[in-house]
Parts: sequence; structure tokens; C-alpha cells
Amino acid sequence: MTKASYGMLLDRGLTLEQLELARRIAIADPDLRSNRRRLTIALRDLVSDQEAEGKTKKCLTRVWLNPPTEAAEMIAWARSFDGSPSVRPLLHFGAVLATFPFAGAVARVLGQHIQTDGHADAARVRAEVRRSLGDRSSVDVAARKAYTTFRNLGVVRQTGQVLDSAIEPIDVPTSLGLWLSHAVLLTRQADSLPTTSLRNAPELLGIRLPGAKGRGYPLLEMHSHASGPVLAQVSLP
Repeated sequence: MTKASYGMLLDRGLTLEQLELARRIAIADPDLRSNRRRLTIALRDLVSDQEAEGKTKKCLTRVWLNPPTEAAEMIAWARSFDGSPSVRPLLHFGAVLATFPFAGAVARVLGQHIQTDGHADAARVRAEVRRSLGDRSSVDVAARKAYTTFRNLGVVRQTGQVLDSAIEPIDVPTSLGLWLSHAVLLTRQADSLPTTSLRNAPELLGIRLPGAKGRGYPLLEMHSHASGPVLAQVSLP
């Protein structure tokens, strides 16, 4: 993967309230000509007028209103997902990973440190992201905004400059677990991965996926390989 393939930077620390707002508007009004205006108006209660018209709106639009083509079908599925409030932050987290491969790159670095050491140093995470994606101040700022978004969603916690997983044991529905696997595939820009790699994906930051049977979610299918089962993307007709 080249540096350019990570695409748009997630350069705003999104909150659960903002993401919930964007999802509700996308569900209520799928027309991009009008839902973006509705988002701007509603955001003015949460952020400045400049942000309601600018980058906060742009990031939220990419996640829930007008996702990249490769993520459009999985985001459409997530708009109709009717899960308990306890799993809603996971839905937003997966949507951010799927629509911002940059955020997935930050999550991968962060998750690798958490898996190895139990925690991560924020400055070290940003330095490793800069080495991989480009040693620019914009990348450094966006890496901070990415893990701030994860913190706002309750996926990680931060004490000073130390980051670690904040995930508590939670019953993740099978369909949502498969959808989160799809988010990992999209954030890595991969067509398929072994189920063992998906269950242990550092990008998930401690989220435990249920056993994947390849059912209950229409955009992935299970294949048998000599090394074990593999989940692969499919496209709806």
C-alpha cells in the first residue's frame, strides 16, 4: 500500500453525538442534495458555524452520508442496523475505519502496541504514523484526531500521554461482528483475510468478535482454504 492510498485524513476529533446525528440524518433523508444542508443546520447546535460548514461536516458526510464507493454498501447496511445502544459506539467506530483508511492505519499502530505492551505512548504512535504515511505536521495532527475520535467513542482511554483499550466485555451480535470484519478489510484495502487474522486484528483495539459462520451479513462470504477459513468481500447485485 502506498502512502497516497490512505486517502483523506481524519483531521477532526469526532464525537459520538456528532456521529449519531449524521447517521440519523442519513437514515431520515438519503438525498445528498438535502441531507448535507440538514447536517449543517443541525451541527450548528454542536460546533461553530465554520465547522458546521467545513471540516467537521466533511468528515461526518464521508462516514454516514456519502461514503467512498468501496464502503457504500457496508455503510448502507449499517444505517439499517437495529442494535442495542450499547453497541452503537462500535458501529460508529467500524464506520470510521471503513471510510477512513488513515484512521485504520492509526488504529493498527495503536493496537499493535496495546497487544504487545498493554498500552501505547501517544507521541510514539504519532511518530510511527508519520514514518509510514509522511513526516508532515498535518499527518501528526490527524493521527491525534483519530485516536481522539476512538477515545470519544469509548474504544480507547487516555491518561496523560498513555493510551490503552477501554473495551469492556460486550455481547457483539454475529452480524455486527461480520460487519466489523468487513470494516477491517476495507481499512486495509484487502479483498479477503483469514478469520484468524480478523479476530486478532490490532485495528479493533480489543473488540472481541463472535465466531464467524459467514451468515447474517450479506457482504462477506466464507471460503475454505488449506490454512483455514477465509472471509471475502462480495458485491450485491
